[in-house]
Formats: sequence, C-alpha cells, structure tokens
Amino acid sequence: MMMAATATAELNIHGALKGGWTELDYHDGDFPAGTDIDSTDHTFSILAGLTLPVARDRIHLGGEIAHTYLGEYSAELTGSEAEVMLTGSEAVLAGFFDVATGTRLFVRAGGWAWDADVDHGDDDSGFDPVWGAGFTYGLDNLLFRGEANRYDADDVKVNAYTIGLQYQFM
Repeated sequence: MMMAATATAELNIHGALKGGWTELDYHDGDFPAGTDIDSTDHTFSILAGLTLPVARDRIHLGGEIAHTYLGEYSAELTGSEAEVMLTGSEAVLAGFFDVATGTRLFVRAGGWAWDADVDHGDDDSGFDPVWGAGFTYGLDNLLFRGEANRYDADDVKVNAYTIGLQYQFM
C-alpha cells in the first residue's frame, strides 16, 4: 500500500492555456508572381499533460495532448482572395529539466492531426510532425509557460510562439 501512495505522489498532471502569434513559413516560389500573402496571425491552445520524474526529481518525462488553433491566412492574386484556417490536435512526448528553483526547460516532439478549412476551395487534412521547446516558471501550482513550436502541414510550415499559464494538479 505504501508503494502505491509513493508512485501516485510522484505523478504530475498539468493543464495549460496558451496564446500568441504564428508565422507561416513559405517560399515565394510556391505561389504565382504577384500573390500577396498574409503570413501572420494569432494562435491559442488548450493542453493536458502527464509527467513522471526519472532522475532525482530533476528530469521528468511524459506526454501532452492539445487542441490548437494556428490562425487564418489569406492569399490574394489579381482580385481573387482565398482564406485558410488551420486547426488540429496534437500528441507529443516531452522532457522537462529543472534548471533552477521554480524554473524548468522542456523539449517536445510528436505529431498532429490537422485540418485546413479553405474558403472557395478544397479543404485538406493530414498528420504531420510537431516539435518545440520552452520553459515554465513558478513556485506553486500556477506556472508561467513560454514556448516556440514548429508545425508541419504538408508542404507548409507554421512557427508558433506562445505564452500562457500552466496549472499543476498533482
């Protein structure tokens, strides 16, 4: 009975809300000459995670799942405009590293199932990689979280820069 209580005490469950901005990484050669592209927008995510300590409570490994809105982008060519909204769900493995009292650095890598809703065109979807890095800072259960992530969606890449709040449930 004592072992079960100890294992449960080491388990960390967290949730986070984060928001920020995105940059669509594209090459001018991918679009016809004269195309005007709005390549930045806002982003927000809601996520849940689970971690376990693996090395003297200084290194924690686990996973996170999230639903992410990556923004709406538009392209205009000779009076014709198309808009694309990009959303998806992600599942990543994460490693958290304690670097100072209340401060952790983390890396994350996994995949995300994305949907691209295209106005006046064909919608698209797929499953591609996502990876990133960030930090958390806080002394109690409520932490400040900052991160940068790279999302692939077929041939398009989106960089997301977010800040938010993370709550430690256990």
